[in-house]
Amino acid sequence: MDNTLVSIIIPTYQQEKRISRCLKSVLESSYKNIEIIVVNDGSIDKTGEIVQRYIEKTKLDKPIIKLVNISHGGLPRARNIGLRHSQGQFIGFIDADDMLHPQMIERLVESLLRGNDLAACGLQICDENGKPTLWQYPLKAQYKRCPVQALQIVMWEQILMSVSPALFRREKILDEQGLLLIDFPEELVDFEDFAFICRYLCKCDGFFEVIPFYGVFYCKHAGSLTTEIHTVYEIRQAIQLILEIGEKVNNDDLIAHKLQYTFRFMAFWYKEARRCKREEFSPNCDSWKVCMKEMERYVDIYMNSDKVSWYKKLAMWIVRKHPDLGRLLAKTVGRKIL
Repeated sequence: MDNTLVSIIIPTYQQEKRISRCLKSVLESSYKNIEIIVVNDGSIDKTGEIVQRYIEKTKLDKPIIKLVNISHGGLPRARNIGLRHSQGQFIGFIDADDMLHPQMIERLVESLLRGNDLAACGLQICDENGKPTLWQYPLKAQYKRCPVQALQIVMWEQILMSVSPALFRREKILDEQGLLLIDFPEELVDFEDFAFICRYLCKCDGFFEVIPFYGVFYCKHAGSLTTEIHTVYEIRQAIQLILEIGEKVNNDDLIAHKLQYTFRFMAFWYKEARRCKREEFSPNCDSWKVCMKEMERYVDIYMNSDKVSWYKKLAMWIVRKHPDLGRLLAKTVGRKIL
């Protein structure tokens, strides 16, 4: 195995209960030439103290742990600061409430050493105690040319919505002076990982490899970011960035960004219909009007695409033509619709 240095960036905020198990999982990696950069995003609990104890305990060993204390500014900013402190030729990320499989880094390093521009594995969804849930995202081996083929599966098949299961090449992210060539958009409240990955792929002309292996234990709990509720305006701001990235590729074969844009507003509609009372989300509400307007933007492409499954087309038809039925479905079968 090559002795390439890998930087693993761990942003953390108020994670005194979980940071230890995250660090332990990275330290137990079969690949040892690692620097672990923990960016403490203004935590006022004992997160920083716990990390410092790990630094003292492992200071003569590898991997090396670095602690960067900053004022609270959010996950994207913490990751960007972690990138500026990184020294590795390959770069990965893990959230402080998740864990890595011992072989994950090694297997992704092997892929990049074969010349690929981006390597990724799968997320295993777990409960807050790290126990895998019954339902998991399906995963198969894929090997796609960058940027267009890779963007197709990332933007629409949602192969890589999180940066955690991936390993990136430093030269695509930072220049020789350590300045960021691409970053996590700090103005977004959601989909910042998605935007970063799409920006990264636009800088690549090699291959993206998906390895059929679950390397990240993604632990859901009450404080997870995925449990947050966002407005239609925040969704529009986030997905508009994905749309702009796709348009800049300037390739008529790439429609995945338009499919994703349309799908996200349909998904928002079902979530709001499930969550809200009728008077809170109806044709008279601004959020409903904005959602419907943005959903119509590329709906013809969506409904005519062979990349969209029949049941997602049916869900779209119901929202547009029979919203009362859609509301009933949202309340009864919920997120299983999508």
